[in-house]
Amino acid sequence: MKNVLALAVTALVAAVSSVICARLGIPVWSMFIGWIAFVAGGMSARTAAPTFVCAILGLVLGFVGASIIGGGAAALGGDIALLLGVFVIVFAALLAQFVPFASLVVCYFIGMTTFFASGLPPTAPTALVLGSGLLAGVLSGLLAVILSGVITRGPAAETT
Repeated sequence: MKNVLALAVTALVAAVSSVICARLGIPVWSMFIGWIAFVAGGMSARTAAPTFVCAILGLVLGFVGASIIGGGAAALGGDIALLLGVFVIVFAALLAQFVPFASLVVCYFIGMTTFFASGLPPTAPTALVLGSGLLAGVLSGLLAVILSGVITRGPAAETT
């Protein structure tokens, strides 16, 4: 029964988070992508911050890729600019595995995907909106894990 209650609390956290995001003008889907990053990053308080950092760095790489692709299209041609842009951002994301605090490569790809899937231009307002969604998802996932843990563990045993 505790497990069912923990699942219900997780669903409630997601539902409340979606309403908060919608009210703040943050796309709800970006909150869910942040939650996916949280799960992919390890689903713990210890991994929440590195997960968010890697997803944000992936978002930044998406901006870099879009700039290379958009800026190089006229000079190099669309296919060459696309090839170069994707090579640069994927290589950078793969190199990140050697960065101690920010080595969650999958979260870089989650951040890049968030940007490219949004269809938004690489601007500061885009970074703010998508970054806020990713943060909301990571924090919602963390809150759900903490609350679920409290429910499934129950009260601490008394010692005498």
